[in-house]
This record gives sequence, C-alpha cells and structure tokens, in this order.
Amino acid sequence: MNEFYSTIIEYLNISGYYQRIFVVGIIMVLTLIIAVIMHAITNYIIKNYLIKLIEKSETKWDDFLIENNVLKYLNALVPLIVFHMMISKLDFFKSFFEKIIDIGIVIVFTLIVNGILSVFSDIYNTYSISKRRPIKSYLQVMSLFLMIIAATISVGIVMDKSPLKILSGIGAMTAVIMLIFKDAILGFVASIQLAANNMVGIGDWIEMPNQLADGDVVEINLTNVKVQNFDKTITTIPSYALVSNSFRNWKGMQSTGSRRIKRSIFLDSNSVKFLSLEEIKEYKKIYLLRDYIEKKEKEVEKSNRDKDLGSTPINGRRFTKIGMFRVYVELYLRNSSHINQDLTLLVRQQEPTFQGIPLEIYCFAKTIVWQEYEGIQSDLFEHLIPIIHEFDLAVFQNPTGNDLRMLRK
Repeated sequence: MNEFYSTIIEYLNISGYYQRIFVVGIIMVLTLIIAVIMHAITNYIIKNYLIKLIEKSETKWDDFLIENNVLKYLNALVPLIVFHMMISKLDFFKSFFEKIIDIGIVIVFTLIVNGILSVFSDIYNTYSISKRRPIKSYLQVMSLFLMIIAATISVGIVMDKSPLKILSGIGAMTAVIMLIFKDAILGFVASIQLAANNMVGIGDWIEMPNQLADGDVVEINLTNVKVQNFDKTITTIPSYALVSNSFRNWKGMQSTGSRRIKRSIFLDSNSVKFLSLEEIKEYKKIYLLRDYIEKKEKEVEKSNRDKDLGSTPINGRRFTKIGMFRVYVELYLRNSSHINQDLTLLVRQQEPTFQGIPLEIYCFAKTIVWQEYEGIQSDLFEHLIPIIHEFDLAVFQNPTGNDLRMLRK
C-alpha cells in the first residue's frame, strides 16, 4: 500500500504538506467506496435473505426486530467499522477522523440498544399481564440513562477525557439536572407506585373530573397516562397526578361483568294508604305477588289474632300500597334475566323529603357495555313507572304550567 502511494506521489511530483493531504484524500475515497460496497452487500443479504427468513418464521419477536429498525441500525455499523479500520492507517488527521467515527459508533450502538428495548416492550405487550403491569415507563428510564451515558462518552471522546471524570463533574450539577428532569423523576416514582399498588392499568376505565378525563387508559409511559375519553378525545394526565389526587377506577365493575343501577322513584306521600281486602284480592291476580300475599296474610292474621282490633286499623298490622309496590319491584328484579342475582339487590325506602318518599332501586345489570346497560335500565323504569298507577300510587312531580292552569279553572 505504501509503495502504491509512493509511486503516485512521485508521478504527480507532490511533496511536503500537500503530500499528506493527498494520501488522506486517497484513503478517504477508497474507504468511502469500500464502505458503500460493504453496506450494499449487507443490505442485500438482510433484505433478500434475513427478512424473508424472519417473515416465514412463526415467532413474533423477530418481526419486532424489523418493526423497530434494529436490523437497519446493525447494517449502519458496517460502514462505520470499515472507516474505523481504514482510518488507523492515517498519519495525518487521524485523531480528528477517529473521534468522528467513534462518536458515530456510539450513536448507532445507542440506537441499537434502544431498538432492542422497544422489541422487549413489544414482546411483553403480547402477554395479558402487560395490561396490569405496564413496563413502558421503566424502559423509558433505561433509555434515558442510556442516552445520558452515550452523551457522556461522546463528550469524553471529543475532550480526550475519561467518561468517569465527566460524570464526577456532572455530580456538582445535580440540582440543575433534577430541575431539568423534574417531570421525568416525578413520573418515574409515580409509575412505580401505580404499578406496585395496582392502581391503574392499560384498558382500565378511570374517571378524573379535575383532569377532564373519563374513559379508557390507552398508554402509561414515564411522564404521563393517556386516557381516551368516550367522546374519542385524548386526555393526558401527569403520572404523579394519579398518585397525589383521587380518581375513580371502574376496573372492579369490569372484572365482575356487571354495572350498578342506583336510581330512586319519588312517590307522593299523599297517595300512601292501607289496602282494603278487595284490593288485596285484586293484587293476588299478579303472579309475582300471589305467593308473597298468601304467606304474608298468614303472618298478619297470626299477629292480629290476639288483639282487639275494633274498627281502627292502627291497632293491627295491615298491607300498604307502598309496601306492596316495593315487594313487586323486588320480585320483578329477582325474576329478571338481565339483573345479576349474585350481587347486591335492594329495593328500599329512604328518608322522606320535600319531593316525596324516595324508593331506591339498587342492583347490577349483567353487562358493562354502555349501550346495553342503558337499555336495561331504561326498560326497567319504563315498566315500573306506569305500574305505579296500578298500585294507586302517584309519582311526585313539581307543579307545571298546565297544573296551575287547571287550578285557575
């Protein structure tokens, strides 16, 4: 090689400083040609053999290598290695070119490791545990530290200093670093707490009004949690906000496969009265109430047997309209195929208010699909509200304009 350079230099009559420039130029041109050829060869092998082999493979992890460009980054190392080998033959500008090539190798190596971390993340996300224990934030922290190390090594190459000495100098700037990476540090600590306490996971329905969030968690990363609201908008919540503030997680409902129905019907207290014997006979025609009334009649008769009732109903036990309606509602729910019978089912009277007597219905629909749930709830009350009049009860309603016109007449 040296004889080849000497022959060219003698032929062109080049000497001194320009001789060195010429040698450097020749080496760089040859290096560039070799690097391009090697890159083309490896690229051809990767595209025509390796990628096709991966596509035929049944495993998925190798597909993620392609998706995250790991093979492309590996191919980018080939020309850098060629340059590094050829630069060692230089006597002039050797240090300058070596620094550039070394920094390039550090950058490409960092991209390769980041790509491998992304591959690991994609593989982990194929398992169901990833929804409950997301690791994206941890991988982002590793990626951040990797970039800091790469930057430190690059600075050390440029300054001809050990990276450890540079890191020791950075220690004096800890306060500045903490200020710059404040959100990342808070987010990392918060993500550990969220994962350790199983507070939120991918796919959970969370509700956080102060952050305008009401929807499904679609991503948990180092600094924030992304929620897709039901109107298809995206709300980004800082991770530490989920730890420092309260929020509602509906995953308990999702795991049971049932959604709660909790609604009250306000009955006019003026319509609440005792039932006569004729009315009780009529209610026996309702198949849901027949067995209850027969059993309750025996209980009432036994209770009143030794009492001097006279003509005053207060002296004994009697059936009431509101009680009969309450029992009907409960039996109707007990016999509904749309209501989960394994969870709490209550029909209860609450404290009377200026709006009447609240009769609260508390049960769980056998679905968590919003549209189906609303349909079940609507069907329930569309049946019960008209039935109220069959029990000679009235729903409380504030006076309307039509009511006031009727009073004037």
